[in-house]
Amino acid sequence: MNNQLLNNLRKTIFWSLDTIKGSKIQREIKNIERVLSSPNFSTLKKRTKEPLTILLEHAVNETEYYKPYQGYGDLSDFPVMDKRIITSNFEKLLSKSKQRQKLYKTFTSGSTGTPFMVVQNKEKKIRNTADTIFFASKAGFTIGDKLLYVRLWSNKLSKSKVSSNMQNIVPINIDKLNDRYIQELLDSLKQDKSSKGWLGYPSALEKICDYLDKNKSKPLDCNVKSIIGMSENLSDHVRSRMWYYFNSPMVSRYSNLENGIIAQQSIDSDHFTINWASYVLEILDFEKNEPVKDGELGRIVITDLYNHALPMIRYDTGDIGSITSKTDGSIPVLKTVEGRKADILLNTSGNMISAYQFMGITVDFPDIDQIQYVQTGKTSYLIKLNTEKPFTGEEKLVLRCKEIMGAQATIDIEYVDEIPLLSSKKRKITKNLMPSDKISQLVN
Repeated sequence: MNNQLLNNLRKTIFWSLDTIKGSKIQREIKNIERVLSSPNFSTLKKRTKEPLTILLEHAVNETEYYKPYQGYGDLSDFPVMDKRIITSNFEKLLSKSKQRQKLYKTFTSGSTGTPFMVVQNKEKKIRNTADTIFFASKAGFTIGDKLLYVRLWSNKLSKSKVSSNMQNIVPINIDKLNDRYIQELLDSLKQDKSSKGWLGYPSALEKICDYLDKNKSKPLDCNVKSIIGMSENLSDHVRSRMWYYFNSPMVSRYSNLENGIIAQQSIDSDHFTINWASYVLEILDFEKNEPVKDGELGRIVITDLYNHALPMIRYDTGDIGSITSKTDGSIPVLKTVEGRKADILLNTSGNMISAYQFMGITVDFPDIDQIQYVQTGKTSYLIKLNTEKPFTGEEKLVLRCKEIMGAQATIDIEYVDEIPLLSSKKRKITKNLMPSDKISQLVN
């Protein structure tokens, strides 16, 4: 039996099993489609009012932490929470009724390296599966197709060979992405003509593109139907190179392990479609728990509508972004996702600089193997460089950076053997060494 027939068989088995179990996933997908196809934001909010009300009522009646908020008026009456608050109030946040059911643990350390655990009820797990299928399909992926999944495969995340084969997942550990491994991977892809999709860190996919660039490769005929970047900012350079080599558009997904898929770019737009069907998303001021103006950067805060085991109401994700709305009442979209506050640099006037601007610079200096832009003070910056060849473009690089940082910027360059990876094996392109309170004081 050829691989494409196996893909189709997996798809048939998946949906047949769901039908036998009561079509729970299909029902959730229909709900997601109905909500996200709303003609305007007013209609969308009416369609998500019921799950929001059920969540809030459940939280105030079933958890010790939210019991004091039984007299709430609306969502804004609830406190904003974060990882620290959840960890220190874990038992108080657990639903009394859901504790008697089977719960699913989810672990993450994220960019901080600090372990963090949440629990989810079965309905939330089903909803996450539906979200994944829905948004994957929007990028061109079909259940049953081979998924080339590039990430750090830790012990908690690693899958058995049986599980991987059943789900048709090829786990690609970014620790193994050397030239030999990449060539073997590409050879196997060219031999397999079945439908497949990429999902992974853009920095890891960039390694594959760099290898293909180095070998002056032509586009590959390996039937890739979708490419999704996750967990990191996606540069235009990586997007265009992946599209060139694998003949499929690439989109960026904004998600986390503790909740699920929060937003994803559409193929024809740089903006992110927010998963309003499963979350309420707010952009709040850095110092006050109040909404920012349309288009302004702020903290991304979400309410998870379907996790009743451990209600995450107004959860500060730790990420920064901006939302854009139109006066015609259409559904707001996420304009940018900028990562953690400690990853954001300020120019000499105190305005935040998007990481995408630095990505645009890096493309013009192909001799640089690794680069990191670091802010050490209000007007002082450090550029860390890792290069194999002697680098002669220092002056040009500094001038380009001053266009973004400001003419008064003091910029030093430091050559390093390696720019350290995070525990998740992701590499930050920007890093702010100023204390958090100092950053807040300087932000305009």
